[in-house]
Amino acid sequence: MPSPYQILKNLHRKFRIGLRERFRPEISQRRVRSFIKSKNGIEKPKFLSRGNPSIAIVIPCYGHAPFLQEMFESIRQQTIAPNQVIFVVDRSPDNTLEILQGLISKYQPATTCEFILLQNESNLGQAASLNKGIEYSNAEIIMILNDDDYLMHDSIEVTYKILKKYPDAALLGGHSLHFGANELKHTAKLIESICPAESIDIDLRNPGQTLSYRKYNDINMTHSGSSFYKSAWKCIGGYYPDKSQRLVHFSDRDFQLRMNALFPVALSNITPLSCWRNDSSVDQGINS
Repeated sequence: MPSPYQILKNLHRKFRIGLRERFRPEISQRRVRSFIKSKNGIEKPKFLSRGNPSIAIVIPCYGHAPFLQEMFESIRQQTIAPNQVIFVVDRSPDNTLEILQGLISKYQPATTCEFILLQNESNLGQAASLNKGIEYSNAEIIMILNDDDYLMHDSIEVTYKILKKYPDAALLGGHSLHFGANELKHTAKLIESICPAESIDIDLRNPGQTLSYRKYNDINMTHSGSSFYKSAWKCIGGYYPDKSQRLVHFSDRDFQLRMNALFPVALSNITPLSCWRNDSSVDQGINS
């Protein structure tokens, strides 16, 4: 049984946490309102739901050479091939560039998918690298993949099905299956082996809900496997490389929050949409 001192200490801690969450939330309502106000009057794009829009996978690459072969294989195994795959090598300190050049040279002749390799002359960070790859793409939909993660083999196919079901959604994301070391071989590779696409429970978040968010994970999705319309990316100003301009610190969560401030966002909170490597962050706090 805890001592009276321990009980008081725990109560004091909860009180301090409550005050901080109330008066210094992770997501500032003031900054969200300011962003929404800055976009007043802009013309919002309409999203086409007929057929399958063109799709590009954009991959910022930095410091994850040992995982590139597996990541690349997850693209090759897609049940519906992407139109483009764009790698942006962000002045990586390892042999990332040489590995990607070899993989593209080996597999490009066997696919209709266009592999594109871009290089930054200096290290620009993940946000700027993503913007560079997205700007280069001529696809209507962009899917994000980190260079150490793994796409489930029907990620594109399921994305098409969900976006057709929710035509107003500008962004689709969800949680992921976590893996590390050699666990990938035991990890599910098909979303529809977990849940059929038509049965995936989607939490559709409307823009008005953003003013109720207080914590980073109030809008929670794994960056890899998330997809959005390029026209919506352009409308919100893309990813923000300058951390001082972001609504929250991390570029991916900031992007997702700003997207939801202007457009409906579809969240798969139960069924995972990607595989996320949990033991390899080489650039946290530096390159994000």
